[in-house]
Amino acid sequence: MSGKASAASMAAMYQDALLAHHRAPHNRREMGDATASAVHKNPVCGDEIRVMVRVDGDELVDVSFTGRGCSIATASASMMTDATVGQSVGDAVALAEQVERMLTGADGALPDGLAPLRGVAPFAGRHGCARMPWQALREALST
Repeated sequence: MSGKASAASMAAMYQDALLAHHRAPHNRREMGDATASAVHKNPVCGDEIRVMVRVDGDELVDVSFTGRGCSIATASASMMTDATVGQSVGDAVALAEQVERMLTGADGALPDGLAPLRGVAPFAGRHGCARMPWQALREALST
């Protein structure tokens, strides 16, 4: 397989994974026993994501989200909830920073479950969509 074909197949795989999370998002629900929450909005398009967390000691025991967002924002929120449940607050914040570095091109490393977000990196206009749930998570964890 040539380099171009390989890159194209990776892009298609990332797109499929993003669409799967958009169509059937994980942990999209209200959390009645949340210990903190935060809302982030994209004023350009009107998307809005609310992230709720339940922290016990230093562990994220539950993470969920609600709101309306484009396919990338919804997929990013879905993947974020999967990736952060069970992590320490510090590790979850570090993961949010890692996503930010990947989007800005500073570092492409991401855990396998978040790899589809690499498909957003070439599209600077969509970075805000992918960032929105992670920004809400960081804000919720800072309260």
